Amino acid sequence: MKHAKKMIMVVLVGALMTATGITATAVDYPGGSQATEITTAVAPAFTVTIPADTTVAFNALETDFGSVTLESARLAPNKAVKVTLDASGLLKNADDSTKTIPYTIKKTDGTVCNSVQYRTAGETTVLKIGIEQAAWDAAFAGDYSDTVNFNISYVDAE
Repeated sequence: MKHAKKMIMVVLVGALMTATGITATAVDYPGGSQATEITTAVAPAFTVTIPADTTVAFNALETDFGSVTLESARLAPNKAVKVTLDASGLLKNADDSTKTIPYTIKKTDGTVCNSVQYRTAGETTVLKIGIEQAAWDAAFAGDYSDTVNFNISYVDAE
């Protein structure tokens, strides 16, 4: 029995040695210097934060909307992250969508904000929602809403 166990062990070791082959090759160089190139690729990566849902108080002419911020960025030279705001500019009455309150999304300097472009992490744009008093005065009673889509793209820097 001991002899049979040893024989099985020898056969198993032999089988393992033949199953795992080691390949080694040699390359002849004719002499002189040779060059080897090392390469890598770093993919662009970025994180953008956008404003949260916001409630506008009745008769408020200006409401803080939050900010768009490039939180982190690994961009190629001459590239940027562009954030485009897509909104109707009309708050629509929940019971009758033909009843609306016009609004604008503005930067802190008062200019309308349709898009922003960033190249460096930490860049931010503070946004405000503006509604004229005449629009409030003409508004029908009810709940109003609209959706702002923030489209984020990787573009050539302007």
